[in-house]
Amino acid sequence: MLRPLYLGLAALAVFIGIAVYLAPLEPGILRLQFSFTASSFQGVLEQWQAQGIALYRAHFSADFVLLVLYGAFGFAWGRQCVAARAMSRGLAWLLTWSLPVAALADAGENVLHLLLTDGRPDAAPQLYAAAGLAALLKWLAILAFGAATLGASRRQRRA
Repeated sequence: MLRPLYLGLAALAVFIGIAVYLAPLEPGILRLQFSFTASSFQGVLEQWQAQGIALYRAHFSADFVLLVLYGAFGFAWGRQCVAARAMSRGLAWLLTWSLPVAALADAGENVLHLLLTDGRPDAAPQLYAAAGLAALLKWLAILAFGAATLGASRRQRRA
């Protein structure tokens, strides 16, 4: 198995590359990710116009690589931490599985965003809500990983 450090560094490098690539989009992609309705989603796309939408759609190949990398990193890091330290079952589960869950949600969000930005009119309103919920789940899982990492670190210092 690849060491977590290498997976984490690779994920960070891809993330930075994507962030730089998408930096020209205004509003930023977080606004699109947290659009739960057709009107708010389409409002962002109208501001981006055709060129911005094309730029956004072009980033997905790298984004799918990123989600595999950060999901694998989270799993490997969690397994390494669990093996090295005694911790509660809940903390161990969060450390091991929160980033893989985030990656699955991210994959669902990506598929929905590809569908919703392909130029077809009148997508079902539920698809916009599902994309927003997938993004919310992704970010909550990422925050849970961060909190679990801090919790494990504090526990380690106390021991």
